[in-house]
Amino acid sequence: MKKWLVLMLLWSSGSAMAQKIPSDGFDKIRIADGDKVIQADLKAVQSDPDVETNKFYYWASGNSIHATQGGFSGRLLNGKYAEYYPNKNLKQQGLFKKGLKEGVWKMWSDNGQLVEWYTWDLGIKSGKFNLFDDKGSLKQSGKYKNNLLNGKIESFDNGKHITLKYRNGTVVDRNPSQFWQKVNIFKKLKLHHKQKQPKTIKKG
Repeated sequence: MKKWLVLMLLWSSGSAMAQKIPSDGFDKIRIADGDKVIQADLKAVQSDPDVETNKFYYWASGNSIHATQGGFSGRLLNGKYAEYYPNKNLKQQGLFKKGLKEGVWKMWSDNGQLVEWYTWDLGIKSGKFNLFDDKGSLKQSGKYKNNLLNGKIESFDNGKHITLKYRNGTVVDRNPSQFWQKVNIFKKLKLHHKQKQPKTIKKG
């Protein structure tokens, strides 16, 4: 009986040791690279992406982060990504999905001012963006579609507000302010009224 109990204990302990330790498939990398420190997630992916030649894939190898158009060779960045200045202020922050930029990506100056943010859709600029000047004021805003400016793009410079309409990266319409629209309409009406006035003939 004792022999049987010993054998059972040995079998159960051996079985427990052979079991795979549970893993959430989560990993991180931290790299000190000159003027910046990078922290990136390397979450395990269930399958490699179908590589597209027009997209840049970000991957880690040899304690470095690489970006390659149309391919990769290493562990794909997958999850949160952050870069820091030597003073520990955030430099850049965003999210990767199977090596491709996804969602809102932000960038800051070394004093903490927001410089820009773009919206990405699996490696393609698509959605709203904002650019800021060195004082932190809005400089330009609008949208991208398939990496091209699309829709209403507003720019602010020295008190001037310029609005342009884009379609697939090309300007298709300039929208002046309502004030100038009214001025132009007034000028056209005035010119039209002058043209209709009969000419007076002076009698000598």
